[in-house]
Amino acid sequence: MAVIFYIIGGVILGGMTPPLLNSGEAPEVFVRKITDNQFQIQIASVFMMISFALFGSFGAGIAAQTRRFETNPVFSYVQIVFTAGGQVIALLVAFSWALMAFRPETYHPTVVMMFTDFAYFCALFSVPLFGGWCVMIALPILVAEEGKEPFPRWVAYVNLWAALLYIPGQLILFFKTGPFAWHGFVALWIPYIAYFAWIWIMSAAMSKVAKAAGNEPVVGGARSAAGSVA
Repeated sequence: MAVIFYIIGGVILGGMTPPLLNSGEAPEVFVRKITDNQFQIQIASVFMMISFALFGSFGAGIAAQTRRFETNPVFSYVQIVFTAGGQVIALLVAFSWALMAFRPETYHPTVVMMFTDFAYFCALFSVPLFGGWCVMIALPILVAEEGKEPFPRWVAYVNLWAALLYIPGQLILFFKTGPFAWHGFVALWIPYIAYFAWIWIMSAAMSKVAKAAGNEPVVGGARSAAGSVA
């Protein structure tokens, strides 16, 4: 559902992907484009906010599945921290998009540009947060004993690849034009495609493990049984 709301808000209506704006354009061009599409962008911001609000439950599901196979809840708790941080960053993207379109005709043009820059920086420059989250999903799978992984082992490699593919997003700090700017192919599209492919793959993986036979608490159940015997 989160992806559907984002497609409506960020792709169809909001002009975030593909970008309506270009980081190399003059501030006055930003204002003109946003004013011409103001109501559409405002509606898009609502859909984006709903999409990103659902982000937390997605991360909580991954952490809950990881927790089932842990003796000590280290990785699952770190995943929750990354989930919370990621949700805050994602919501800031929607807030920035909404403020950008709130009253662009009264803002100074550079303020409108700053809101746009801020939205893309939140989405793309936050590589350590989203990449670190992927690593924290991969590690408990890789270190687990065979047959006791929270997810199939291939999921770990998908997460490590996703973390690597997010890295071009940090290049936006150094470029305002070309493929490494926030509207460019390398810095925008590679991380975005990787991110939404990751969401689809992780959703499918969670659905599969949820339907698997014997999907009852492993560690928690063992501890409860031990406590009852004691």
